[in-house]
Amino acid sequence: MAPNRPYVEIADGETILVSSIRAVAVVASAFVLAALLGQVGMSAVGVQSVEALQGDPLLNASVQGLSFVGFLAASAGYLWLRREPDLVHVRSPTLSDAGWALVGVVGILVAALVMGAVVEALSALAEALFGTEITTGQNSIITQGQENPQLFLYMIPVALFLVGPGEELVFRGVVQGLFRRSFGVVPGLVVASGLFGLGHYFAISSGSAWTYILVAGALGMVLGAIYEYTENIVVPAVTHGLWNAGLFAIQYYLATTGAQLPA
Repeated sequence: MAPNRPYVEIADGETILVSSIRAVAVVASAFVLAALLGQVGMSAVGVQSVEALQGDPLLNASVQGLSFVGFLAASAGYLWLRREPDLVHVRSPTLSDAGWALVGVVGILVAALVMGAVVEALSALAEALFGTEITTGQNSIITQGQENPQLFLYMIPVALFLVGPGEELVFRGVVQGLFRRSFGVVPGLVVASGLFGLGHYFAISSGSAWTYILVAGALGMVLGAIYEYTENIVVPAVTHGLWNAGLFAIQYYLATTGAQLPA
């Protein structure tokens, strides 16, 4: 991380308001464009509903990939319209960056395990106090892949080349950049990670939304931290892609072998 970048630096009220509105607008635009492109993809192949895609894993993954082009378009469009290419830190990756990308994958694993334990403890407490059973939120792609495991294999390149870069350009590049401008490095990272977690609400197919949002937010903290340290958006994009691709590979193995993850 550059030594002269303040960890906390509160800007004036106008900057905070404008940056916050722009950050939310970029996130909203990304999801709207993703939905529109997904509909375009389905219409192009004569499919009328998401449920109809589930019988064709290659087509399903293709439409999923097309929707994430919306994230790339939203972030690129903002940078072009605002003429703020310096908002996103990017440079040619180095061998050190590759190492940090792998460190990031390990960091995400640790964060997922820790937050998973926290969520489990909170769920047990809520059940004891209120008698309400809480189940962990499940990603819709995981649910669909468990019914048709071939989808997991097709989603691996989508994760590497579209999901990772698309989500990182939006949430780490533009959003975290805007909040960094308003609050400094650390608060900007935290707020952007919170939005990243909330954004995953739309990916949930079953279970309690807050459990999935908390875990996603924790993963966003790791991605945001390695981005600020390396000052290269390529690093969290690769880390994110590798993490998702690894999850799909594991899910494919579990679905096709009947194996179980250790408790």
